Amino acid sequence: MRKTARWIVFAVAATVLFDCASPAVYNLPARRQKRVYSGLENFIASGVEEYRGKKIALVTNHSGVDFNLRKNIDLLRCKGLEIVLACAPEHGLYGYENDYDSMLYQADLRLNVVVYNLHHLSIEQLRHLFRLADAVIFDIQDMGMRCYTYVSSLKQVMDALNGTSIELVVLDRPNPLGFLGIDGAYLHDGYQSRHVSAFPSTFIYNMTMGEAARFYRAGYARDVHLTVVPLKNYRRDLLYNETMLPWVPPSPNLPTYESAVVYSSIVMIEGVNLSVGRGTTKPFEYIGAPWIEPRELAKLLSDLNLPNFRFRPVYFSPTFSKYTGMRCGGVQIFYMGGAFSPMEVSYRIITLLKNNYPYFRWDRHRGRYHVDFLAGTDLFRRYIDEGRPFAEFAAQIAGGQKEFNRQRKKHLMY
Repeated sequence: MRKTARWIVFAVAATVLFDCASPAVYNLPARRQKRVYSGLENFIASGVEEYRGKKIALVTNHSGVDFNLRKNIDLLRCKGLEIVLACAPEHGLYGYENDYDSMLYQADLRLNVVVYNLHHLSIEQLRHLFRLADAVIFDIQDMGMRCYTYVSSLKQVMDALNGTSIELVVLDRPNPLGFLGIDGAYLHDGYQSRHVSAFPSTFIYNMTMGEAARFYRAGYARDVHLTVVPLKNYRRDLLYNETMLPWVPPSPNLPTYESAVVYSSIVMIEGVNLSVGRGTTKPFEYIGAPWIEPRELAKLLSDLNLPNFRFRPVYFSPTFSKYTGMRCGGVQIFYMGGAFSPMEVSYRIITLLKNNYPYFRWDRHRGRYHVDFLAGTDLFRRYIDEGRPFAEFAAQIAGGQKEFNRQRKKHLMY
């Protein structure tokens, strides 16, 4: 055999061996089905006419677009609705702000509207503003997690409208985590906060924004005049990529759908002294700290045998947030598909970190543990500190999950 031919055979054989030794390809599955139509698209197609000429307060952000990425404010104006003001949640109207903006309001000259910051408006101030409108339209892409602040914004709007004659129209959007079911503790008394632990639910609540509005009105804001414009062709078990709707990052640190799924398990690490990759190109896919050796952590995490995840050792240097400008050792987390319990994954990872790294600490703010507000209970932290297995934590919160699920089912639309 000639020398060139031998090298070709060797290269092919090496490629085959490498492929056999490599982990599964990082692709999410996609089942064939009809495209999902958002509440915005269905509202524009059939339902908007009765609001023609009415004054509208629009609660939205950059995610309020249709399949062709046209903004809701432009589509509504073209149909004859008068947008008298806009309200934006965390990250602002354009979704680029990493920290809460300190301004109460600002004029958007390009859109010709005054935009108010929901984070700095009291219920009374918001109720006063809404008096300028005949109806409030709510159109924001949610993540399906209690600590993700957009569902708290929905609650805030409903509390402001409760007892008024002003209609609330929720334009529904898919729940990107609906395929995970419900998970985590129901919000315990004493662990409420205005933004990350306000909505009365389990940590993962498996409702769309429209369903969450129906649930909240039934139990907590009975005097809200609510209309939900539903999705078309939607099933709650769909991955977001299966809806065929474009993934518009709902916030700056969830650039891809995969990172958003990983976020459901990694957000609890915001309650400890590790970086979650904020200020890097892989937020919530990187975790680490200056005192971690990457290969060691990757091996420890791989030994947990979490079937839905793989771990790659990395170094990274955040440009903001924890450990700004410092070299952190850690891992990149790959989501490989399939359903899982975000609470179990986070519980097991944090337990591993606490047991193997002496520099591990729970973050505290004003004497309270941040993770307690993320989890909606102190049991998550306490059980880890006491060395209890996840099964004991799961058993302790099961009653709250069951009761929440019983109430939740009455308001499902899909």
